[in-house]
Amino acid sequence: MHPSASTPASPSQWNRPYEFKAVALLSTGFGLVGLDRFIINPLFPVMSKDLGLNYQDLGLISAVLALSWGISSIWTGRLSDRIGRKRVLVPAVVLFSLLVATSGLATGLISLLVIRALMGLAEGAYVPASIVATVEASKPTRIGLNVGLQQMAAPLVGLGLGPILA
Repeated sequence: MHPSASTPASPSQWNRPYEFKAVALLSTGFGLVGLDRFIINPLFPVMSKDLGLNYQDLGLISAVLALSWGISSIWTGRLSDRIGRKRVLVPAVVLFSLLVATSGLATGLISLLVIRALMGLAEGAYVPASIVATVEASKPTRIGLNVGLQQMAAPLVGLGLGPILA
């Protein structure tokens, strides 16, 4: 791992408060990504009734998010290596937040698919950059723990709290 501007040169210079704040913030973001990804499942019965969707449509809604997420992760992961994590993370969070707000405006399958595809692009941009930012903010002896904490946030918030919130 190459030291970067956010990585201290030696463990004696490690900024533990920064590490804690960075991991907490990046984990919160990943939890919100997980919430969006998984909260739609308990909402399917209501959505299918309101928008006239069948089971195939509901599967397409989940699939388009996952597919665009994967494609975006490959492209934006490389982009974050070139231009920096912050330049990818901030627009991804802003775009993701705006798209969450527009999800409620969907009037049918096509508009919902477009919104979810764009949302997958934003979420896919967040994930690789946030994982690497977590690694860069972590003391080398805590990288595995911190990435594990961050990765735990998506299922905990999305699968654990999502159905309760829905």
